Amino acid sequence: MASLTDLDEDCYEPDYEERTYPIRGKVIAHFAMFEKNIESLLAAEFVSAPKDRSRMQNIIFDRMTFESKRTALKTLLLKRAIEEGFKPSKKHGHPNKKLIDELSYLNTVRNQFAHYPTMHATNKLEYSHAIGLAEYRDSPNVKWFTFEEIDEIIERINLAKTEVLQLTRKKQ
Repeated sequence: MASLTDLDEDCYEPDYEERTYPIRGKVIAHFAMFEKNIESLLAAEFVSAPKDRSRMQNIIFDRMTFESKRTALKTLLLKRAIEEGFKPSKKHGHPNKKLIDELSYLNTVRNQFAHYPTMHATNKLEYSHAIGLAEYRDSPNVKWFTFEEIDEIIERINLAKTEVLQLTRKKQ
């Protein structure tokens, strides 16, 4: 694999970065809508009127980080489970651990697509990838994503969104 500073002029494709914008945008857009679903679930827990839920989202949730929303959701779901008879313990953990872990993973991926610079494909083998994102913290590293992996990320967002929507309906 080429280093982050190497560039093979014979294989350089000038339109590569521009072609990656829709890929980045697709992941970020799906995640943004998913985040709004989480906000809706949280708002529905505290406010019954749709107008007031919207105000809560606009005034409070739009000022919160995703991690804060994830933590609030984790606490809310645990509280619900306890009310339904769940007994927390080290053995049983969190009743929605899989969803909470998935939210952490998806947020990490979202941050990569939102903040990491696009890496130019520098050889023909790397052209099979949809996008390369460079992380420079500590030691430079490139994360390459194929089109199939992009589709899998979108599918994971959609599955988590479906689960959050089911939890929202369960409350109402």
